[in-house]
Amino acid sequence: MSLAKYIARLQRMDYLIAMKATGPPEEFAYKMNLSRSMLFETLQEMKGMGVDIRYSTMRETYYYGDARRIVIKVENAAENQ
Repeated sequence: MSLAKYIARLQRMDYLIAMKATGPPEEFAYKMNLSRSMLFETLQEMKGMGVDIRYSTMRETYYYGDARRIVIKVENAAENQ
């Protein structure tokens, strides 16, 4: 997978989680065009980045447990010197 596609996937997942609009795992995987196992793998990667992702069985959605989010930014290194 290209870096651009991976970043786009993380951004889409971040958006759906932040909006509490993922649905249960099967629906979330469908929305992301992923297998269920690939969804869980990507969620584990996100958690490995320090993001607190939880699942509400009552609302049937993933959500953030705190204010941390995934932010991907490209900077020009020459401008930061």
